[in-house]
Amino acid sequence: MPPRTKSSRCTRNTTTSLGCWSTCKTTRNRGSCHRVDRCIVPTRSPTPPPTCSPAHRLRSHDWPRFLEGPDPDLRDRLYVPGLKCAVRYDRCCAYFSSRVLSAAAAGFGGLIENLLALGDAAPRPAVRLLVNEELSKQDADALLERSDPTGLIQHLLRRFKTPKTAFERTRLRMLAWLVNERLLAVKVGVMRHSEGIAHAKFGILGDGDGDEVVFAGSDNESAQALLANYEELELSTSWGDPDRLAYFRDKFERLWQGTHPYVRTVELPQAVKERLLKFVPPEPPLVEPVDEERGALRTALLWQFLAAAPYLENGEAACDATALVDVWPHQRLVVDDTAAAWPAGRLLCDEVGMGKTIEAILVLRRLLMGRGVKRALLLLPAGLLEQWQGELREKGALLVPYFDDRALHYPDDTLSPCTPQAAFAEDLVMVSREWARTESNRRHVLSAPKWDLVLLDEAHAARRREAKEGQFNAGNLLLSLLRDLQLRGRTRSILLLSATPMQTQPWEPWDLLTVLGVGGPWAVEFGDLREYHAAMASLQSGRATHAAVRPAARLLAGETDFPAHPSGKIQLPADRGRLATALAGGLARQQAESATWLRKGSPLSRTMHRFTRDTLRCYYERGVLAAEPPRRQVRDVTFDYEWQAERDVYESVSRYIDERFALAPGDHTGKGFVRTIYRRRAASSPRALENSLEHRLERLERYLQRKRVVWWLPDEEAETDVRDLADEDLEEEQIPASEPPTPEAARAEQEQIQNLLAELRALGTTDTKRDRFCKVLDEVRSDGRPALVFTCYTDTMGYLREELRPRFQETLACFSGRGGEVWQGEWVTVPKAEITSRLDNGELQVLLCTDAASEGLNLQAAGALLNYDLPWNPSKVEQRIGRIDRIGQRHADLPVANLFLADSVDQRVYEVLRMRCRLFEQFVGPMQPVLALARKALRNDPPPAELQRLLAEMEAMAKTAAVTPEIGAAFAASEAADAPTGDAPVTREDLRQALDALTAAETAPSATRLRGLDGWRLSRVGRSNLRVSLDAQSLERDEKLIPLSLTDETVRRIADKLPLPRGKSPLVIEYAQVGAFRCAEVRWAAPDRDVRIRSVKHLQELCNGWDGAPPPQDRLLKAEEKCRREALRRVTRAQRDAAVRERRALEAQVAAARLRLLRELGRTLRCHGSGDLNQTWHRLMQAEGPGGRYRRCYERLGNWHDWQEDELADLREYVDALTRNDIEGRLLGSQLDAALADPRGQAVETLKENTTVPAGA
Repeated sequence: MPPRTKSSRCTRNTTTSLGCWSTCKTTRNRGSCHRVDRCIVPTRSPTPPPTCSPAHRLRSHDWPRFLEGPDPDLRDRLYVPGLKCAVRYDRCCAYFSSRVLSAAAAGFGGLIENLLALGDAAPRPAVRLLVNEELSKQDADALLERSDPTGLIQHLLRRFKTPKTAFERTRLRMLAWLVNERLLAVKVGVMRHSEGIAHAKFGILGDGDGDEVVFAGSDNESAQALLANYEELELSTSWGDPDRLAYFRDKFERLWQGTHPYVRTVELPQAVKERLLKFVPPEPPLVEPVDEERGALRTALLWQFLAAAPYLENGEAACDATALVDVWPHQRLVVDDTAAAWPAGRLLCDEVGMGKTIEAILVLRRLLMGRGVKRALLLLPAGLLEQWQGELREKGALLVPYFDDRALHYPDDTLSPCTPQAAFAEDLVMVSREWARTESNRRHVLSAPKWDLVLLDEAHAARRREAKEGQFNAGNLLLSLLRDLQLRGRTRSILLLSATPMQTQPWEPWDLLTVLGVGGPWAVEFGDLREYHAAMASLQSGRATHAAVRPAARLLAGETDFPAHPSGKIQLPADRGRLATALAGGLARQQAESATWLRKGSPLSRTMHRFTRDTLRCYYERGVLAAEPPRRQVRDVTFDYEWQAERDVYESVSRYIDERFALAPGDHTGKGFVRTIYRRRAASSPRALENSLEHRLERLERYLQRKRVVWWLPDEEAETDVRDLADEDLEEEQIPASEPPTPEAARAEQEQIQNLLAELRALGTTDTKRDRFCKVLDEVRSDGRPALVFTCYTDTMGYLREELRPRFQETLACFSGRGGEVWQGEWVTVPKAEITSRLDNGELQVLLCTDAASEGLNLQAAGALLNYDLPWNPSKVEQRIGRIDRIGQRHADLPVANLFLADSVDQRVYEVLRMRCRLFEQFVGPMQPVLALARKALRNDPPPAELQRLLAEMEAMAKTAAVTPEIGAAFAASEAADAPTGDAPVTREDLRQALDALTAAETAPSATRLRGLDGWRLSRVGRSNLRVSLDAQSLERDEKLIPLSLTDETVRRIADKLPLPRGKSPLVIEYAQVGAFRCAEVRWAAPDRDVRIRSVKHLQELCNGWDGAPPPQDRLLKAEEKCRREALRRVTRAQRDAAVRERRALEAQVAAARLRLLRELGRTLRCHGSGDLNQTWHRLMQAEGPGGRYRRCYERLGNWHDWQEDELADLREYVDALTRNDIEGRLLGSQLDAALADPRGQAVETLKENTTVPAGA
């Protein structure tokens, strides 16, 4: 706008403390100027604002001539859009009061933003507010005649009451900030000659281009000012009606200057101004408050929708989007399928670091929200209970206690002593799998009220008692527990997690599938699956024959749920022979297509989810992920002792170990493990060796003094881990420390150890391994990245931290079985959250760890890993690397360095694993049998010849595993399909805004922001205040914070405290519930139609278009009926579908046991001769007494079997391949007895008891 020029008729107003500068007003109208020949705009700064952008021009709006409605409507249609354009605002109000002042500040957020943008160029004052006041005659005379403002001050102070609502407080803060910045001036108008008030309510808005809008209202304004129920305003513009603008401009200037004949204008008294300035906020108040009535209603509408959102048809997305973790594409695929399949089980087998735990938590969140699960039992490795509890809370917003045989432990570190019965009466509870599997404890698990879901982590520990293909019936303790839970109907569903579903034998994943409900022909015997995968391999080669694919055709022939063949030419079910012909008859390309079809349709592919780092690379190449997954850079660092004194000590120790433990009693394996422990500790660090020798010396001294001696190695020396022992059904493992045979031998050994200790201590600070390690540490950290250092032993960790502390000081930390430790002038124990937080924030450079950190810590903020020594269990190597090579890693490359003593057992074994299995470089799933053999070599200290034999066997086994189809299938990656997209009904940000709405609106539950944490304090929600957060890091820092999510009951309690007025709101919500199933329908009853509400955003759009009028009652009733009907339909269908799946899973187990029995019966009968099988069966029944095996077969099968030609052909082929000894063994009947004892037979009784769904449904 053009600069204003000073008028010769201008006079200064010396009464204002802000000074005065006067101009003549020029307004624009079609290119001509209209001059108002009097002094105007006193006290405004002379620097004009710059020309405003089109979006901030008053001319850009189509202003109506007349406006009417309540204050919220006027705010939205006039004040907010007008003040977003304005840089000047003159306003004449009615009575002075805190409420009138707050009402006058309507829309000030945009104005303040404009003035901040202008900075020093903003006019001062930019806002002039004139309020009228009615005084008694006595007070008026005192003011007008004697200039005594005492009466006025008292009057104004009485009116300036403490605001009752957050709405008023926010607007007063706006005014106070403007006053404090000299951008607002307030004056009071008093009638000169009579009692009363000058009812002149109008305002003038001006933008940066000099355009103006004037509005004026009726003369019947009450003390409620703009808060009255209904207002009428007339608008005009400077470019449309310059005369009307000039009239009001002249009127305002006369009032403001005090030259009006009927109104005397005075400055706002200092005492009143000081009262206002108490509301000055620390930051400019830019956010426009919502009025309390509409704000409270909108808040109630929002929270009611939030409470219903998880139960909507698309509520699964709301459950995921409000979890406290971001979901990756592959995780969404897993969660979608696993939750939708319930109660059918799933096997989650992503590689270490790919987020299996997160997937399971997200599945649990969905199922708990009205999708069938109310009671869930989590069976976890004992060492991971606290880690899972933290992940459930910090990622899933689920507060789940764990039971330890004596008490329930809660996430906030409180505990509640209770019995197992009371613990398992909890709907959600965790317990260690080691505790639950024992004979004395399993009864508590099985006798508890029926579980809806049982989750088992590290599920590979559930396996057969003996690693023999024919020993299906006898599971170890953990597998037996799972089978009892499933087959006795003590759980509706099982969910299994394992990065390595196969440890040593290819049938181990198959056994797990049967626990998840896979049955029928697929679960008769593992040989069928071996032949099926062999057929796939044959088809993939393009050279499959009819005979090669016939086993696959046998399994597929009766399938009704198999995916459709991509060509459409193969239809199931089908005749077995024709199906085999169709599979083998195609060209190489068609056979390969059929191989892919068989792989995708196999029970393993349909039931197991397995995503790898290659999955992430695939997503990256397709543009789904922004950053490429990191690549490992592995190198082995071999060292030898550089000083002869070091080598002499090591050789002396080796001789001592060989001599002493060769004489010790016990088998070779046990003594081998003890020798391994001493040898490995000697190679680990001088400190570890010294401690071992001192402990041995103490035992010998006590033995010679005839004191009680515990001849077992402590865990910190033995490097034992309860998770390593769980697979073997051991409660604990005690490693014998080899008691000396005689006192004389003890004295001799005592002297030998003293000499060894003297040699060791004489080395002083000499340590080749440590020196080499420090050099490698510098190399991998050359770019400043933090590094993890792993060792097997706590005392080696202590040794290293003493060496590194002078250099790294507070940037060095440790994590071991003792927890986290940081240096603060001394070593201080801290929670694991403190370790991860410091690492994330760049406060740590080196983190020393034992294998206690190899599981349960997310340390991807580190960018390098050094193995100071390697574990005797090679599987732990991937666990170690998985701490940094996991989702969220920011470095493109990850150096991994391994320190080996030259020519040691460790170096030779790990070299084979590295070369043949690519250990360290990738996850070595298919090579698990090789790792099992390596574990044997590393643990048992074999003699050189035996070691060489084991190494050769490892190489041969690695070659076999690489080409065995059934092994490859157990670790085949799932397809990196496109993850479903779409807006979630509710997001974390929506929840955050809903909480902030509780801070702004005057509602029964209220919220205030926490200081120093990303969270809120909720009042009037329950019996006591709640401190809640939506931030995982804040939850890690403060274990007392409660995670808030849609899955939390707090959301429902808040919604219940904010009820909607019956019949006055268009929002309609109806619920339907059957057992643990709950569905909700939400609709908006508009006057012309009702619509289903899809999201919070959709709800807000509907609210913005709502005029506040109650919906028509007929429309409201129709919407309610529609919601009730749809919610009931959905919940009924969900309940029935789940019951059908549950029953079919049990029926599949019964069918598998029946087919197994028929097969074994047929094979045994055929071994008796080539006659009619049923006649042979009858003859054998007659020859045996009551309870004989053949009579039991008849009772179990219910009748004679109608043997089909395909079955007879299979039996002939099987028996023809047997030797005479095989046939004689068959005739003994052990295989038939095993089939009769199949544990799946107990599901028959369970099906009889389960009448939820009739058979065949």
